[in-house]
Amino acid sequence: MKIAGKTALVTGGSRRIGRAVVLALAREGARVAVHYATSRAAAKGTVDESIRVGAEADAFRADFTDADAPVRLVGEVVARFGTLDIVVNNASVFRKETLAETALASWNEHFDVHVRAPFLLAQAMSVALPDGRPGKIVNVNDWLGARPDRFAYGASKAALSGLTRSLAAALAPDVQVNEVALGAVLAPADRSVAGSTPKEPELGLVGRLGTPDEVAAAVLAIIENDFIDGETVHVDGGRHIRQ
Repeated sequence: MKIAGKTALVTGGSRRIGRAVVLALAREGARVAVHYATSRAAAKGTVDESIRVGAEADAFRADFTDADAPVRLVGEVVARFGTLDIVVNNASVFRKETLAETALASWNEHFDVHVRAPFLLAQAMSVALPDGRPGKIVNVNDWLGARPDRFAYGASKAALSGLTRSLAAALAPDVQVNEVALGAVLAPADRSVAGSTPKEPELGLVGRLGTPDEVAAAVLAIIENDFIDGETVHVDGGRHIRQ
């Protein structure tokens, strides 16, 4: 798919990886819809920067714990830009809780954001697309599904991987659905990148943290390639094969 002239929705698009994906799409000539839940000022900043590089852009608020929000979001994007061709599901919850610590409300929130919202967005997008018009969905996932210290996060991300393949089969051939499985891309807030060393277990074969721009480049490559479908592309510096 040629990105220029297409409309792309990036959930959680105001900051960090989402922002990098938005700006990469904008530089390629896409109309960009920047979704946010609470980061209104950051979303406006990402929209402003997208406009500065020549793209048409706007921000859209949606709370994915509201079951009706994803369908409304698609409707708002289509009303604003006329179509929706690309969805990048980047919005995430990353709460540190063990099995014993995970309350039902937290479990539900993780699945609302990581599984239900991508499902409903895909369903609404497929209805909105004219017959025969191609579409692309890229889900931002984690290379390591099982995280005992982030129990609901790991379970919901594993479910997202299954959803990726189910959607790919259901929406083929017009809409292609893939996922990127990320390793450590950004240093945690309490530690600088400079403090990271290749000995730390989260680093991959390349021995460093990844960057949001490297993730964005992988997402664009998947969107532009029409012969990848139902696939998991690891963007983790080789972490998934490191012993």
